[in-house]
Amino acid sequence: MSRDSGFRSLAPDGIPEFPLSGIHLIEASAGTGKTYTIASLYAHFVLEGADSHKILVVTFTNAASEELHGRIRTRLVQALRCLENQEVRGDPFLERILRKYSAPHERQQAVE
Repeated sequence: MSRDSGFRSLAPDGIPEFPLSGIHLIEASAGTGKTYTIASLYAHFVLEGADSHKILVVTFTNAASEELHGRIRTRLVQALRCLENQEVRGDPFLERILRKYSAPHERQQAVE
């Protein structure tokens, strides 16, 4: 009998469809894109109206925390530019964001 472990693979273009509720754990080996994924998820949550002060991201070291902080900031700026200028530069996450927020009023609401 097969049981569902609850583990899911998360491709970059699937991040905008990731559920906003509940508790989620990202666990992976070094060099697998965790920082990219976490920064993109954070941007996704903010675009959907989540209060950034209520998003908890935990890392194991101060250095990792600083890197993640910088990457999140960069990702938020990229998402903002994407929605304002429809600029994606071959990024699967940003391409999906533009598809998800296709109408001008949707993009404006996400920016606010």
